[in-house]
Amino acid sequence: MNQDIKILIGIGSVTLIVLLAAVFLLGKSGNNLQNPSNPPTVSSSILVRKDSHEVATPSAKVTLVEFGDYECPACDAAYPMVKQLQKDFQGKLNFVFRNFPLYPIPHKNAMIAAEAAESAGAQGKYWQMHDKLYENQGEWGESNDPMSFFLTYAKEINLNIDQFKSDVQANKFQGRINQDIADGNKAGVDSTPTFFINNVRYMGGLDYNSLKDAVQSAESK
Repeated sequence: MNQDIKILIGIGSVTLIVLLAAVFLLGKSGNNLQNPSNPPTVSSSILVRKDSHEVATPSAKVTLVEFGDYECPACDAAYPMVKQLQKDFQGKLNFVFRNFPLYPIPHKNAMIAAEAAESAGAQGKYWQMHDKLYENQGEWGESNDPMSFFLTYAKEINLNIDQFKSDVQANKFQGRINQDIADGNKAGVDSTPTFFINNVRYMGGLDYNSLKDAVQSAESK
């Protein structure tokens, strides 16, 4: 065996050891994060601000906070589940949505979508645009001209189109979106959607029955 081959084998062995160690550590970290027996608790001052978008009932015992991305397929899949929870727990569940756009990778239109929702909110139509964005994600999500779709939605919910267009194009709500992202980072959000139920990070499955059971459990405490 010549010297060059020995060197190559040595480099390969070291690389393999490093890769295995990295996989082990990442797996350990992931297991800790997903450990349902010890979910993180986060201060309500981080999760919900005075100006957060909220559908609330004063007597509700449970608050569900979602950090979401309008272009995220998993958030899109969770959207009807949240809607159903709001129906099934009407008057008993507060829902708060916080922006956490994964921009520009992997979602190139996530930031402008958040701007569209916030701009609609400035005209009192936040939730209407929120719903339009998720219900039509397949149209605008990969578009090179998402604004053309947002303008259509704005017309459908009777916004002042000139004002809406001006606000979105000026990134008027960038500061608010960045505050949501900063709070998400403080709360340990690393993917979307991430849910918190009464300040405790939800670690269960992203299916309706699991979410419903978690809300019922929080309500019974």
